Amino acid sequence: MKLKFSLNQRSGIANPFIILVALISLGAVGYYTIASRLSSQSDLLKTATRHQDQVSEVLPNKAKNLFRPSVVNNKQPIQISELSKGAPTIFPSPSIAKPQPVRSGLFGQSCEGSGVSKLKTFPIDIKNIELIVPMGRVQDSHVTPTDHQYIIPVGTVSGSLVTDNPKKYSIKAPADGNIIIIELFKEPVESQYRNQAYSDNYLVVFEHSCDLYTRLIHIDTLSERILASFSFRDPSSQHPYASMRIPVKEGEIIGTVGPHSFDFQIMDANVKDKNLISPQNIDNFSAYTVDTFDYLADSLRGELLFKNLTKTKPLGGRIGYDIPGTLAGNWFLTGRSSARENYWTNNLSIVYDHLDLTQIRVSLGNFGGYPKAFGVVSNAPDPSRVGVGSGLIKYELTKFDYYSGANKWDGLHFAENLMAKNNGEVAGVVLFELVDVNNLKVEVFPGQTGSQVSGFTGAALLYER
Repeated sequence: MKLKFSLNQRSGIANPFIILVALISLGAVGYYTIASRLSSQSDLLKTATRHQDQVSEVLPNKAKNLFRPSVVNNKQPIQISELSKGAPTIFPSPSIAKPQPVRSGLFGQSCEGSGVSKLKTFPIDIKNIELIVPMGRVQDSHVTPTDHQYIIPVGTVSGSLVTDNPKKYSIKAPADGNIIIIELFKEPVESQYRNQAYSDNYLVVFEHSCDLYTRLIHIDTLSERILASFSFRDPSSQHPYASMRIPVKEGEIIGTVGPHSFDFQIMDANVKDKNLISPQNIDNFSAYTVDTFDYLADSLRGELLFKNLTKTKPLGGRIGYDIPGTLAGNWFLTGRSSARENYWTNNLSIVYDHLDLTQIRVSLGNFGGYPKAFGVVSNAPDPSRVGVGSGLIKYELTKFDYYSGANKWDGLHFAENLMAKNNGEVAGVVLFELVDVNNLKVEVFPGQTGSQVSGFTGAALLYER
């Protein structure tokens, strides 16, 4: 019997073979449609991944998460299961976000935010401040002018950091930001003071934005939250150090201090002191130190000025005195060691007093084995007027004191109109001669007078800047 492939018109039932062929054809069309769409999505993901790899080659690891190939045009990733839905799936063209620059902060850290705003909060309550000493003092290991103010709390009785109440005063974060550096001082920096009473104290650096920073030194304790948020790299060292990012809010209590002096400093990464020729020979960030009173909100500024020892500008003091081609400013021993330990022994500065700008200060990193700062007998010649060709300059060095009117100042209580006066006691002689604009010949004669010193000997040293 011959088989006929035809539709049975009466019954309306399709021939089974014809149905099978139709199903196979439909399946093939569906397969190629799905395969085509899968291929398109695969190409899209490969393109996004390729862009990510290219960006990752030039950005630090912390920036790589800016690019996620599963997110395109800020839309949710397309799921493979959507291909089986009746509605057509639209694949957007690959679009990679433009890389944002990763900023490096003043201390080499990755930083957050930008801009500078005036502080509305001071680290210690104003009522607890006895006085504020402006920047620029030269004394002991601060051979070059200090890049921070000294805050003297009420009740301070000596220059010692050891008190009977190290938690007497709260120390607050001056603005929102992050603590990025903490250092612990277990002993005095200068070896000659290590046999004296001493207690552990902390240095804390705040990043308020990529542009604005504050620093505190000689804080007695840190809060439990801060202590639990970091660990020192080498806890057994004499000066353990740690870098971190601990978020803080303005006014948050981050520690305490007893009735003794502590340091405060503000740095603006956009403002560099042009009167410091070689800040890298001290601390590079020192060049970005600014006048505290220029960075305080008006109400806070007015209250703090009552505690400030000087009423003449710059109100916060100054640290840069370098004048190219003259004797004035900072100098550094030629051929010095690059080791950080006791670095100040290689330093020298010829500047002016931080409280009485009329008085010359000669600050020596090594005067008979100790760092010392002196006045100059007759207060002349002016170092800013000594240049190449001035020849040999001889300064007789003398001790000095401060007076408020006829009263000698004790350095611990607020006083008005302070003036510096040499006491007439000659401690030694120093000879200077500018060899050229960048090199200075120096020799120090401790315990001698001007009449005993006639010129350089073979012990003379060369300094540079």
